[in-house]
Amino acid sequence: MSEDSTITHLQAWRWGVPLLSFILMLLLWLLGANTQLFLALNHAATNLGDTLWSHVTVLGDVVSLLIILLMCGRRPQIVWHFIVATLFAILWTQSLKSPLGVMRPPAVLDMSQFHLIGNAFMGNSFPSGHTTTLFLIVGVLCLHRFPLSFKLGLLGLAILVGMSRIACGVHWPLDVLGGAFGGWLAAVAGGWVSERWKIGLHDYFQRVVALLFLGIALWIIFRDSDEFVVTVPFQILLSILAIAFSTPSLLRLFGYKR
Repeated sequence: MSEDSTITHLQAWRWGVPLLSFILMLLLWLLGANTQLFLALNHAATNLGDTLWSHVTVLGDVVSLLIILLMCGRRPQIVWHFIVATLFAILWTQSLKSPLGVMRPPAVLDMSQFHLIGNAFMGNSFPSGHTTTLFLIVGVLCLHRFPLSFKLGLLGLAILVGMSRIACGVHWPLDVLGGAFGGWLAAVAGGWVSERWKIGLHDYFQRVVALLFLGIALWIIFRDSDEFVVTVPFQILLSILAIAFSTPSLLRLFGYKR
C-alpha cells in the first residue's frame, strides 16, 4: 500500500463514523422522525427476543473494558490512547446528559406502545452512554494497526450494541447516533493527545492501569447483582477468559519473565 493510500485509509477510519453519524442525526432531526424510527426499530427487534438483546447491551457496559485489559502489557499505546480518550468521552456525555435533560422513551411514551427490556430509565437520554463507551473503544482500536476484517467486525459489534439500546426501549435513535458521534470523536481526540503526550507509556503507569482493569474484571465476577440477571454467567465467562488471556502479558509487564 502506497503512502497516499495509507493516509486516505486512515482518514476514512478517523472521520467516516462521526461524519455519517452527524448526517444521520441531522436528517432525523429535520424530518422529525426520531419517535417513528424508535418505534419501528423497537418493534422489529422483538423478533430476536429479550435474551439476545440483554446479552448484546451489556457489552456496552463495564464488560466492554475487558477489551482494554487484553491490551495491557501488549499494546501500551492503545492503553494510553484509551485512557486519554476516556476523558474526552466523559466530557461529551456529562456536559450533555444533565444540561439537556432529554427524557427517555419510558417517560414519554405509553408503555403499551413499545417493548421494554430491563429497568424503565426516565431521564438524561442524550447521548447513549453504552453506545458512547463502545464506539470509544472500537474507535481507539480502529485507529491502530489491525486487520481490516477485525476492524469491520468491531464496528459491526458497536452498531449492534447501539441498536440494543433501542431494542431495550431506553434510548432514542438520536441518542444512539449521538453516542456513536461523541465516542468516536473522543477516540480521535485521544489519539491526537496521546501521540504528543507520552507520559502514559511508562511502565509504572501501565502497571497501575493494568491493576485497575484487572480489578474491574474481578469485580464483574464477584459482584452481587446485575440489571440483566440472565447475562451474569455470560459476563463472568468473558471476565475469566479476559483474565486468562491477559495473564502472560501482565506477568511480562510486571517483570515476571520465563
